[in-house]
Amino acid sequence: MERILKCYVAPGQPDRGWIAGLLLSLVIPAAILFVCPFGLTLRQSAVVAAVLLVIIWWSAGIVKKIPASVFLIAVFCLVSRAGVRTIFSFPLSETFPMIVMTYLFSQGIANSGLIDQIFQPLLLRLVHTPWQCLLAVAAMFYLTMYVIPQPLARVIIVAAMFHQFLKQTDLPEQTCSVLMYGVFLLFAVVNMSAKDADMIMNHVAAGFSETPISNGMWMRYMLPPTLVTCALVLLVFLFSFRRELLGLTIEARVQTAHAPFDRRQKAALAVIVVTVLLWMTSGLHGINNTVITVLGTALLFGLGVLHREDLKTIDVTTLVFLTAAFSIGGVMKSCGAADKVFGVLQGIFPAGFSVGYLLVMVLVSMLLHMILGSNTTTLSVAVPGMIILCGQTVASPVIVFTAVTSVSFHALLPFHSVAMMIGASNGYFPARYVTRMGLALTVLTFAAVAGVFYPYWNMCGLFG
Repeated sequence: MERILKCYVAPGQPDRGWIAGLLLSLVIPAAILFVCPFGLTLRQSAVVAAVLLVIIWWSAGIVKKIPASVFLIAVFCLVSRAGVRTIFSFPLSETFPMIVMTYLFSQGIANSGLIDQIFQPLLLRLVHTPWQCLLAVAAMFYLTMYVIPQPLARVIIVAAMFHQFLKQTDLPEQTCSVLMYGVFLLFAVVNMSAKDADMIMNHVAAGFSETPISNGMWMRYMLPPTLVTCALVLLVFLFSFRRELLGLTIEARVQTAHAPFDRRQKAALAVIVVTVLLWMTSGLHGINNTVITVLGTALLFGLGVLHREDLKTIDVTTLVFLTAAFSIGGVMKSCGAADKVFGVLQGIFPAGFSVGYLLVMVLVSMLLHMILGSNTTTLSVAVPGMIILCGQTVASPVIVFTAVTSVSFHALLPFHSVAMMIGASNGYFPARYVTRMGLALTVLTFAAVAGVFYPYWNMCGLFG
């Protein structure tokens, strides 16, 4: 039994501390099941209790994501009476095969070594101050948005490239750590610019919208204010870490020579360029982006850039987790629990729409983010919940854009962002940097929504 728990259920050693944590996680869900608060029926209480229990497991890491997610899906299937398309909306959507293919396509780009070979010489030639380095980071994420469509692969590749670049300079170690934290922070900000910038988080959020949100629509309403917000984040970042960044210059210790592309790299580059161009012009030729990605990935296999062992890069844990997380809003709405649970929050919203109304939406999203941790989990709960609460007052795209803006770059601890956890766990920067900037970013998020996003959306007629 202990071996089963260790291998398949518990993230660590299933000792007394883990058992105590598991039992404590059952207390509030059990109370909900037996008390049936907010006028919930027994069936609705079972659904809400299961959702809360699994969210606790996800957030606290008590149970591994796959068994926790499978448990939640099983409860939905047995209790909720929701349809198969509601429970399995994520694997039945077009987003699912696209994400699977982008894992492989991104790995092919990493295997080719093209990113490092193209951009390292440019960085050594053009970047001479920490400020220029941060600008180069932001530019790199915009340039690789479609070249490396899988977001986590993108941040890992770009972070590794900048880490290698900084190792070749004479900057102090602490300054390098600060700049590496900046890589992961700017990744989160830039990803708000386009729906396709984050194939997971943005697509999950957009999937809840009652009005379909295309990549073009997302960019129209989000790209300009995100560029302004990115500039504000850079200013706050420079001020917060002024002792580590200002007054320094970057000099390369050694100028390394880069070999020219070999035949396979040239062929891989041609495949990548054509694939990206087809993605960007899909509105003209009408070919489905998933089909384009499948063909591009197949060609990379044919060229020997991708191999059979690269199939392991498909993150099954994330796919199962997203299946469960994506089903929460639809199932709670289908069984009638969402109206009763989220109706409790109705009183905190102003009577009519205003900038204050938008800021309350930001506050609710942030509070959920602080509790739930994961951006995707938060959006899976916050977006459908606020569509129920606010759907009569504001259009669902406004809710999606506001929720994404509220949680994308706002984090007080690394566990509030998968990217931050990757950066901290890889030793690129200490976890205290996240908290140090987190308080300032909390204030900046409210200020950006009120002073940048709200006026721009109003000017564009998003509010109707």
